[in-house]
Amino acid sequence: LSSMAVKLVFDIHWYPMYRMRVVEGLKHTSICMESCLALPQMMRNYRNRTTEGLSVVMVGGWVAGDFFKLCYFLFSMIGSSSVDDGASEGGPNNNMFALGSLLSLSLDSIVGMQMAWWYPEPWALQWQQRIMRSVRHWKTNKDDDAGESLLVNNEQMMRGGLFAWIVRMFFRGVRGIRPPSNNTS
Repeated sequence: LSSMAVKLVFDIHWYPMYRMRVVEGLKHTSICMESCLALPQMMRNYRNRTTEGLSVVMVGGWVAGDFFKLCYFLFSMIGSSSVDDGASEGGPNNNMFALGSLLSLSLDSIVGMQMAWWYPEPWALQWQQRIMRSVRHWKTNKDDDAGESLLVNNEQMMRGGLFAWIVRMFFRGVRGIRPPSNNTS
C-alpha cells in the first residue's frame, strides 16, 4: 500500500513538475555507473597483486571502445556547435558523455598498465624484454644483422606460428636487399 502511495505521489505530483530533472538525474547516474565498470577489476588486481586470468583482448576492447566513444562525443560536440548552436542531437548534452568516456578510458588504461607493468604475468614480462631488446637494438642503430638478433634465443618466437614466420621472412628479405659491398675481388 505504501509503495502504491509513493508511486501515485511521484506520478501525479513530482514527475510533471520535475520531469526533466528526473530524466537528467537518471542520465547522469547511468553515465557515472557505466564509466566505472572497470573499477571493480582494477581494485581486484590491486588487492590480489595479480592480473591472472584477465584477457588482453578484453582490456584492449575496453580501451578501444572507450577511445572511439570519446572521439564520437567530441566530434559530435564540435560538429553540432558549428551547425546550430547545439540544438541538434549532440551539443551541450554530450559534455557529460564525453567526461564519462574520459573517466572510463582512464580506468581502462589503468587496468592495462596493471597488466603490462605493475602486476605482469610471465607472458607480459617476455613482451617487455622483447620490446626493450628491440629498443636497445634500434637505439644503437646496429643493422649489421638485419634484425636477426631480435629473434635469436627465443624459442617461443621461433615456434610462434605464422607471425614468427612472417617476421623471419621479412628480415631475411631485408638482408637479401642489402646493397653489395664494395669489395671487388
